[in-house]
Amino acid sequence: MKLEKEQSILYPIQLDPSLLNPLGVLKPQAYQALYCELAERHLSAHDAGSDKTLDYGVAWVLISLSVDVFDPQVPPGTLQAMTWKSGRKGPYFMRDFTFRTKEGDLCFRGTSYSVLLHLDTRKICRDKRIPYFSLTADKEPLTRGHPTWRQAYGQDVDTVAAALRPRAHRNVENSFLDLLGHVNNVRYAEFVYDAMTQEEILRLQRLSRMEIYFAAELRQGDSFTVSAAEEKDRSFYRGTNDGNGDISFDMVLCTK
Repeated sequence: MKLEKEQSILYPIQLDPSLLNPLGVLKPQAYQALYCELAERHLSAHDAGSDKTLDYGVAWVLISLSVDVFDPQVPPGTLQAMTWKSGRKGPYFMRDFTFRTKEGDLCFRGTSYSVLLHLDTRKICRDKRIPYFSLTADKEPLTRGHPTWRQAYGQDVDTVAAALRPRAHRNVENSFLDLLGHVNNVRYAEFVYDAMTQEEILRLQRLSRMEIYFAAELRQGDSFTVSAAEEKDRSFYRGTNDGNGDISFDMVLCTK
């Protein structure tokens, strides 16, 4: 299965004002929302979107997203985006993307890791008979990325975990759930933004990189805690399921 001429396709993506904060800066969830719209439009154009994967009993699920930010202050309007396959490591499908202003200035670029999830077992699909496993990379990744938080930070994760302090306690609301019956990935960044201090929000004007790693689903009836820690020019945030103690997600925001 080959997606033809991926790198020659330019997608106009509308930047909704709701994705900007009162300072005119992209909220953390904006990077995810814009990426997800781009990825779905691209996959649908090549018969690999959500409507097609359901025929195989699987769905695309985002595992991690790493974004290099060049300009976090972007006026509302139409952005020009491109995306392409940048590799596959085992069950992980890598995708790269760029977002530019209509004048061609680079706003941000990134690399994502996704998997195909079995809808019945809720386990990662490794069945190579499904045609999507024949997808091959068109171009090397532009952005350094990893599928998991521990692979990205190694032993440092334990030091960060010890420094985390609770910021907010939340319940999973009906509006958080998507077609797959779990909290939609964009919501996790919203939880972080809601838990940020005003000083941290001001620092988004100097954001240079954002990483988010998804570890375990949050589902209806769950409650969770958002915790935070600071280390030099990096802020760490974690969502933990209150019921079983599972780490749901980790986010890192780096400033320059």
